Amino acid sequence: MVDKSGDMPRLQRLRKIETEMLELFKKENIFESNAPENYKDMPIEEKNAGKYMATFPFPYMNGHLHLGHGYTITKAEFMIRYQRQLGKKVLFPFGFHCTGMPIQAAANRLTREIKTGEIKSVQPTEEEKKEEP
Repeated sequence: MVDKSGDMPRLQRLRKIETEMLELFKKENIFESNAPENYKDMPIEEKNAGKYMATFPFPYMNGHLHLGHGYTITKAEFMIRYQRQLGKKVLFPFGFHCTGMPIQAAANRLTREIKTGEIKSVQPTEEEKKEEP
């Protein structure tokens, strides 16, 4: 819901969370891994021995995430954590795949929510619930 000043508190809260997480990722170097000095000279078998990669089928942006997404991603998540414990360098790329009608439908929904000020895609905090009529 848009308040009198034109601010959207839920959107601002999400942006604050995003900023905090980006700062944490940069500070902790969570997704960085450096190659050894002699990497170019290693045989291919040795290069691949300490690596592990998992992928996850990208969820489309035409709906909310559901239990099936969680079930599928946890299998990959458990395996990459295990491989990290074994000392391997793990790559687990993740993102969202957006094409055609699903992204158009999501864009239309967002446009409608912005115009009306009713954002239904984010759960309100307890404070926001009290403020709303």
